[in-house]
Amino acid sequence: MSSAAVSLDFSSDEFLADPWPIYKELRRADPVHWSEAFNAFLVTRHEDVVSLLADREVVSGFPMRSSRRLFGPTLLDADGPRHRELRKIFMPLFAGGSVKRLRTEILIPAVDQVLDSIEDEMGSMDEVEIEFMERVAVGVPYAMVTRLFGLPPEDAAWLRPRVLPLAGAIEFPATSLDTALTAKAELIDYLKDRLAHRREGDRMPFLDLAFPPGEPLDESLLGTATLFLLAGTETSVATIGKIMYATLAHNVELSALADSEYRDHVVRETLRWEPPSHTILRYARTDLNLHGVHVPRRSTLLLSLGSASRDERAFADPDTWRPGRPDQRLLAFSSGPHTCLGIQLALAEFDTLFERLSLRFGGVRRSGSLDGIRQGFWRLRERGHIFRQPDHLHVRLDRRRAGENKADA
Repeated sequence: MSSAAVSLDFSSDEFLADPWPIYKELRRADPVHWSEAFNAFLVTRHEDVVSLLADREVVSGFPMRSSRRLFGPTLLDADGPRHRELRKIFMPLFAGGSVKRLRTEILIPAVDQVLDSIEDEMGSMDEVEIEFMERVAVGVPYAMVTRLFGLPPEDAAWLRPRVLPLAGAIEFPATSLDTALTAKAELIDYLKDRLAHRREGDRMPFLDLAFPPGEPLDESLLGTATLFLLAGTETSVATIGKIMYATLAHNVELSALADSEYRDHVVRETLRWEPPSHTILRYARTDLNLHGVHVPRRSTLLLSLGSASRDERAFADPDTWRPGRPDQRLLAFSSGPHTCLGIQLALAEFDTLFERLSLRFGGVRRSGSLDGIRQGFWRLRERGHIFRQPDHLHVRLDRRRAGENKADA
């Protein structure tokens, strides 16, 4: 494959099936690739991506970017003092001590709600077949975020059809911005109603930080609240699906995930090997020169987290899934000033889910048809680029045998 022939159609069947050879060729021959289709420079090498994410001359804010048009000014596209001011508001919720408390108060109940429903469906049978993406990969993040916002858990079914258009509007290619704006308006009306009926003693961890009880409602933060609804759900949906896929594709026994150190290695290696978001959008504040390529001021930069995470210059044998590899640098949560605020909570969410799965069920096996075999293991068709995830993942969960320890209630 020559760099001239490389397709940057992120929705094409070729890319969705296997983007890695495309990235590899770009890293080799054209690491700062001008894309006519996107009117942007795609940067694919690890060293360059990390450097640009930390470069103060490479900024996030731009009035016409789709996320700005959808959410208004938020953490996502703020830079400098305003960005630090917004992060400071929410930092207490995502610090280490808070995450430990949230694991007990929110994550374990959210995971158990989902797993309880599967055990109930299993009844007296020895196994149950489920569509993992819908039942677990979707179920857990939405059960988590409703509790984090202090919303009724049963409202998760209402939330997702309104969150998905937000994801679509910032995807490649984007879906309707008008549909997304309508969905955002519904979400904002919903949140305002919940806040208007907030009672003393209600636990609304996220909303209490953004909109302190007894103070006038700061409507400028409602866009940020809807952004967090999206960030706290659909990225996790993708990641949970990928972790389960990685363990099944590599014949990892569910019981092995009961070991906390190994489970952490599995989560981190999957985030490197198959990151949920492949690209981050940035803008050049000044003229840049990258590998001899002139990047004019105000140019759009697509920083490829997906490609950088498999750069052979940064990782040995990068296409191999190898939990416990010595170098566990993560780009899945970005890097530099805009590193994801919720990184510790997200890692705790994945850890809690796969720990509880390993303790409550005897095993897991793939079920249903396979989409293809590549590099010695089966692969699923995936969709999306910013929220890249399997279309489906049918699995069979086995009952835990008598005498085996079960998760604490």
